[in-house]
Amino acid sequence: MFTLRGKGVEPRIAHVAEEHATQLALIAEGLGVCVAPRLGRGPVPDRVRVVPVRHGDARHVYAVWRADADRRPSIRAAVDALVTAGAAVVGQ
Repeated sequence: MFTLRGKGVEPRIAHVAEEHATQLALIAEGLGVCVAPRLGRGPVPDRVRVVPVRHGDARHVYAVWRADADRRPSIRAAVDALVTAGAAVVGQ
């Protein structure tokens, strides 16, 4: 696995921000870098460059419902929507 420290570079941490919007604002001003997932990230400012990682992480989403509830149209529609959305993401 590639890390800065693995390459002999000690990162200087001057800012810590948990919100993606704050992270992106700091980056836009030339004050840092971050790893931000597409799922939780809003629009990227013009001055921010997005570089995809070589090996993306996998996300597992599970749907759980009572055994006798699978006949309900709302449950079936929600599960079908999750399956469709998941297939679209995998196909990207």
